Amino acid sequence: MKKTRKQTKKAGTRAVKRPRPAKKTRKQLPDYVLLAAGKGTRLWPITEDTPKVMIRVMGKPIIEWMVEWIAGQANRIVVVVGDGKEKVIKHFGKTPYRAKMFFTHQEKQLGTGHALLRAERFVSNDFVVLNADTFFDPAVFSLLRKKAVPGSYFTMAKTVPDASKYGVFSVKAGAVTGLVEKPPEAGEGLVNTGLFHLPHGFFSYLHGLKPSPRGEYELTDAILEFAKKERLKAIVFKEYWNDTGYFWNYLDASAFALDRLMRPKVLGKMEKGVHVKGRIFVGRGSVIKSGTYIEGPAWIGKNCVIGPRAYLRPHSAIEDECHVGNSTEVKNSIILRGSNAAHLSYLGDSIVCEEANLGAGTILSNLRFDESPVKVTIKGARVVSEKKKLGCVIGRGTKTGANVVVNPGILIGSNCRIYPGAVVSKNAESGSVVVR
Repeated sequence: MKKTRKQTKKAGTRAVKRPRPAKKTRKQLPDYVLLAAGKGTRLWPITEDTPKVMIRVMGKPIIEWMVEWIAGQANRIVVVVGDGKEKVIKHFGKTPYRAKMFFTHQEKQLGTGHALLRAERFVSNDFVVLNADTFFDPAVFSLLRKKAVPGSYFTMAKTVPDASKYGVFSVKAGAVTGLVEKPPEAGEGLVNTGLFHLPHGFFSYLHGLKPSPRGEYELTDAILEFAKKERLKAIVFKEYWNDTGYFWNYLDASAFALDRLMRPKVLGKMEKGVHVKGRIFVGRGSVIKSGTYIEGPAWIGKNCVIGPRAYLRPHSAIEDECHVGNSTEVKNSIILRGSNAAHLSYLGDSIVCEEANLGAGTILSNLRFDESPVKVTIKGARVVSEKKKLGCVIGRGTKTGANVVVNPGILIGSNCRIYPGAVVSKNAESGSVVVR
């Protein structure tokens, strides 16, 4: 009699398993290379001791937003890090994405082409490369899921009204034919967002690079050589893109996230007499005291104290362990961890870095008396922000005395001391003492 499978097990013999049919192979996922070695010097003092890719939007580093969006569609994620690499690597060691991530170090800042070459040994097939310090509408990653297929190579470009600050593509029949960096008086143009889908063979173009006039190995030079021999499509991305180059771009990215990405929820305590208009998020352990008026969207982290009688206007983002107190008004500003504006202050279109303290009556002004666009001195040059309303940046650990006024467009470094009654009308280096 033929033995059944059950009888065979009981007899102590080994049942022969039928071979399983071969699984259907899924589409090969591309690798993703995130260029994260830039210092972000134009964002000083925010980036004085924080890598640019680690600046936070709603409490989360901008690079983590990107990794979170691409994790499910990447074969592996290669991150090219530079100064501050330990902070980036340590942060991702505590995330669920760590198993997919590989880190490689660009020891010297020798250009984006040089940075991408550092990733070559980790890349096994077609890959997507993008700058990890940019902030995209997540729709771009849905588009990449569809478009990043073998044999189809492209750049994701963006039409902007003033292209003079960017690399501008020339396009013919939907393909890239040229790229001009920062053409004067360019007007509207199709600009380089730094996002490309490329074959593994692209690395050969990088090996052939020569230094540019500024002494760097430019990724765009290799892109142009590639585009002469291969078809590189230009896909126009119509949704939000922000290169976070300046502090007002950082404010814009935060506002976009509050508008489009925040999930409203109140996990803290709201006392009786708090008035809320619009969408808000309140983290665990935070207390919103009586008399406070909040106009959303607004985001408040953990263990904060807001009020009594504080006024949070749209696009206020307040991180963990902060105190915004009695009769303080916050408008379109970011307050980073552990900072305080305890009473009678105004924060307009400004960024207050970690562990800063604003004395009673501190005013962070956001409008010039002549109402012209605010200019900011950055690395010794005057930069027009194109913002009629723009405040200042207060560095980590800086303290202001009572009744301090900071003029629009001013950058104050870390650990400064601003004496009571001072009017700050020019930038202050870290460690400065400003008396008048």
